[in-house]
Amino acid sequence: MLEGLTNAISLQSTPAEVLDYLDGHKIKHSEYLRDAVKGNLIQAFIPYDPSEWRVVYTSYGIDFRFDDHNRLIAKEIHERYTGP
Repeated sequence: MLEGLTNAISLQSTPAEVLDYLDGHKIKHSEYLRDAVKGNLIQAFIPYDPSEWRVVYTSYGIDFRFDDHNRLIAKEIHERYTGP
């Protein structure tokens, strides 16, 4: 799912296109956040699947970063681990 997500949303996409994709695939996300210091971004979250038994679970945070012209310039993936 993660690879499909990052490939389906291409650089230069608009915030509306990113939000439409995330909504269409029922992926949790923030609204489009404008911040002069941190930059413009949308944050998405893909939680781990609790129905699969594992010692350590992996969930993902994705930052979609936009330039001042509201075009996607970067996708940053952050893995988060839960477990002992």
